[in-house]
Amino acid sequence: MLLCRPDPATIRVDRAKEGEMGGLIPIGGGADAEIKGRLNAAFNGTNIVIVRNIAATENLFDGNHHLHRVAYRLGAYPIATYTGDNAQGKWFYFLKIILRGATYNGVSTTQSIKSILSYALRTSGVKRIAFDAIQGAAANVDHYIYSPTIAGNPVADGDIASLVDTTGTLSVALICPSSLPDQASPIPNQQNDIDVDANGNIIEKPPIKIFTPTNLAPPVLSKKTRAPRKGTKVKKQTTKKKTTKKKITKRK
Repeated sequence: MLLCRPDPATIRVDRAKEGEMGGLIPIGGGADAEIKGRLNAAFNGTNIVIVRNIAATENLFDGNHHLHRVAYRLGAYPIATYTGDNAQGKWFYFLKIILRGATYNGVSTTQSIKSILSYALRTSGVKRIAFDAIQGAAANVDHYIYSPTIAGNPVADGDIASLVDTTGTLSVALICPSSLPDQASPIPNQQNDIDVDANGNIIEKPPIKIFTPTNLAPPVLSKKTRAPRKGTKVKKQTTKKKTTKKKITKRK
């Protein structure tokens, strides 16, 4: 079951506990938290600059690119083992099948997501993107993106701009009507599941793998402080002062 929250909130993957994850993929065991953590990491203050540079030569969110394939390239998918559940397969099925067919307020949910991410990458005032999933009140609607200015699924720049707070964080909250079916899609790393144009030409440019899931893993926390462990300090080398011996020349 989905967990209802009053407003969008980002939950870091390293702080998540089973039962408070929401139902982006209702499989329990923290898979939802893992997915959201990797999405947030892919578009954090550091990595969004990398994605921007790549988007400058390849429009990752145009009509020929698909969300499930872009998520694979960004490393934004679960890799942990969840007993009895194919978390990775369910996530790709969600992106490839569920979201592709979802509409709300007369707008494709996939198009809304692409418009939001495109806006974020071309707008310097957006410093990071935070993702979340929230239970909707109605169970008979498709998944859609929350908007404070319209009914949902914003695509216009003005409506998307309202998702950005004063710190430059753009919040993307997916409203989820119900649990997802227990269906899975394979990881899109096959030759026949790549993005091409209308003529069948491959449009993906290197690097094909922008990040890997391990690149987007949260920091290891200290058991005592629950803060990221500090790196090993490099000992400063002590340099000995060189003494130069003066040659004494005897006068003849």
